[in-house]
Amino acid sequence: MTEASARAEKPPLRSRITRWTLEGLLLVAVYLAVTTWQKRNLLSSGSTEAPAFVLMDLEGKPVSLASLRGKTVLVHFWATWCGVCRQELGTLNDIYAGLASDQALIAVVADSEDPARIRSFVKEHDIRYPVLLGNDAVLAAYHVSAFPTNYVISPNGRVSDTTVGLSTGFGLSTRMGCAKR
Repeated sequence: MTEASARAEKPPLRSRITRWTLEGLLLVAVYLAVTTWQKRNLLSSGSTEAPAFVLMDLEGKPVSLASLRGKTVLVHFWATWCGVCRQELGTLNDIYAGLASDQALIAVVADSEDPARIRSFVKEHDIRYPVLLGNDAVLAAYHVSAFPTNYVISPNGRVSDTTVGLSTGFGLSTRMGCAKR
């Protein structure tokens, strides 16, 4: 094949750009469809009051969502066996380290039957943010059926945003910064 024939077989730049644009739009559409499907059963954002809870931290002290009223709160539901959750540990440490005084992050671990094992996991993975021992009632109240699931709670106690699956630090930080009163 000669160089001239290779150029002749290559589609014009305009056709390639059109194809790339259509492929990009298809990718965005698939992403939005999957995201919408994943969030279909979660509490709706905007006017939904976040369900109240009181859960024990790893030292056995009760922590209530109500005690964080007035702050934007990221409630991160996870499990120790979840590979995606493990990928986010460092990201959540970074978010926690950069929180403003009117923000909070709490992580609710779903497989909390053995608090000693959870404490060991937290130490082994250098988790620096508060970890609460979850229970079936709280998971059901928040409609958690996949991990990780994140809820951003606005300062007035309403669900501001939700995500399911791997999230970036930028994405979670942006959602927390955009939580409306």
